[in-house]
Amino acid sequence: MATRILLADDHESARKMIRSIITASTDWQIIAEASDGAEAALKAHENCPDVAILDFQMPRMNGIEAAKKILEYCPAAVIVTESLHEAAMLLDQLKKAGIRGFVQKSEIQSELVPAVQTVLQGGEWFPKTRPAAAR
Repeated sequence: MATRILLADDHESARKMIRSIITASTDWQIIAEASDGAEAALKAHENCPDVAILDFQMPRMNGIEAAKKILEYCPAAVIVTESLHEAAMLLDQLKKAGIRGFVQKSEIQSELVPAVQTVLQGGEWFPKTRPAAAR
């Protein structure tokens, strides 16, 4: 069975890019898309994804708040956030929210798929904990 993904980013161009990365290089399935955090939480409540890829900065509910809600509804889901910001200043907040991975938007082409693969296998994907081969 294909891995089911919820994708949330307030920029259509970012969602389109992530959608193309996911569909071109994996057999994963994007089951829902959202343009803000509240919509992402609602869509997760309706149909629990295996993975949620969330932009950190979104209207109505940021990626951390959305992650907490999604994990309330779908405790088995794994969350990866993406952002233009550096993860170092957000790391504690991300981990406390139950987020298992972070990809900087500038690295999304090369790091998104390995990040999702790593968190699906029970690992974490943060700048300091990435596998050495992936750096």
